[in-house]
Amino acid sequence: MDTFNGPGYGIARIRTEESDSNYNYIIWSTDTSECAVIDPYDPVEVLNFIRDNGLSVRHIINTHCHPDHIRGNDPILKVTMSKILVHPLGRDLVSPRSGPIDEGDVIEVGNIGLEVLHTPGHCPEHLTLIVGDHAFVGDTLFLAGCGNLRHRGDGEQLFKSIDTKLRTLPEDYKILVGHEYSEANLKFALDIEPDNAEAKNKLEQVLESRSQGEEPAPTTIGEEKKYNPFLRYDAPGVIEELKKRNPELDTSPVSVFKKLRKMRDDWS
Repeated sequence: MDTFNGPGYGIARIRTEESDSNYNYIIWSTDTSECAVIDPYDPVEVLNFIRDNGLSVRHIINTHCHPDHIRGNDPILKVTMSKILVHPLGRDLVSPRSGPIDEGDVIEVGNIGLEVLHTPGHCPEHLTLIVGDHAFVGDTLFLAGCGNLRHRGDGEQLFKSIDTKLRTLPEDYKILVGHEYSEANLKFALDIEPDNAEAKNKLEQVLESRSQGEEPAPTTIGEEKKYNPFLRYDAPGVIEELKKRNPELDTSPVSVFKKLRKMRDDWS
């Protein structure tokens, strides 16, 4: 488990071992101790942290409605006075009694507010939540990667969400991702750009963190632009490598992005 701080808020990041490297998040107002739970997988771990730190749950927020991101909703609801918040396209997948949230909304948690962006692509209802300089990106973006399209995904929507919303965030914004896939993602990035020194250095850092029993630190938008192929769809080196492998490739940004996503699906 890791904790991070911003002006007026704290964040806990809990990775559940018996999962697909899922992260559970808790964000709380340091002034009021009200909190929101984001994408709960393991309700026991989450509720233990909340109890041990004297927090009260106001909201359960799902960035999207894949089963591993809503798994802990009901057990937390049963023991708290909270309410599920989700994009309108996901309400029937969670509960029709859930509260709808969408682009432009601000979710109040004590004295802080979480700005809502609609970032579909990994699935239609996907949201990103921003507070201070932290962005909870769910499965839209990962350290050196992006979400797959296997379960209700759309490549053009995912490209648009990354290109127009996440890639344009301030470069110092830290991303809080839904899963820890960093080692495999960085190895794929190096398959695409073997000479990318930033990717090599980041992989060394990740492996060093793991050897110490630590989670990789959250990265920033600026860092991701240096080695994440899904933010480098217009980088000459990426385009050149893809053209070598696919001479007939359309080199428009969206076509390069979609080809990278397909290659990542097939890569091992």
